[in-house]
Amino acid sequence: LPQLVVLDLDATLWEPELYQLRNLPGYKDASGPGPVADKDVAMFDGAVNALAEVATAERWAKTQLAVASRTNKGPWAESLLKQFRVAGLSLDDLFVHKEIYSSSKTRHFQALREKTGIEYEDMLFFDDAKGGKWGNCEPVAKMGAMSAHCPDGLTSEVWRNALEEFSAAKT
Repeated sequence: LPQLVVLDLDATLWEPELYQLRNLPGYKDASGPGPVADKDVAMFDGAVNALAEVATAERWAKTQLAVASRTNKGPWAESLLKQFRVAGLSLDDLFVHKEIYSSSKTRHFQALREKTGIEYEDMLFFDDAKGGKWGNCEPVAKMGAMSAHCPDGLTSEVWRNALEEFSAAKT
């Protein structure tokens, strides 16, 4: 199993993407009160199931969870992480490491490696953006972390396939 599982937020963990919530008060500077979990923003079922597995199954005891998001709506993202709960825990508690700021995913991963001491090849990353100008999976994969593309958000199928691929790469 990976030592660190890293998830993007917008369109991977939840929908809609925070920049799409233009109708909410405080949109411009992501000030309060912000979006409400399960009302304005919903988690993907596959993400809920994956996080519940990591939070409760003994085999995951040594795996850490992290967020890597380059949203410019950081205060909203952090508020939602406190609101959403999985397996009785807030996502804020589940995700031990949080890199939430406008920057590149490669910078997020450099910071995660510095903070955790975990090598890239022991990380598994889930993101909806594969390549191109705003792509994240390809640049992170070039660093050595296994990247799983989630074009429809994190699904149970993408989760299982990524874990199988990660395991196969380690044997």
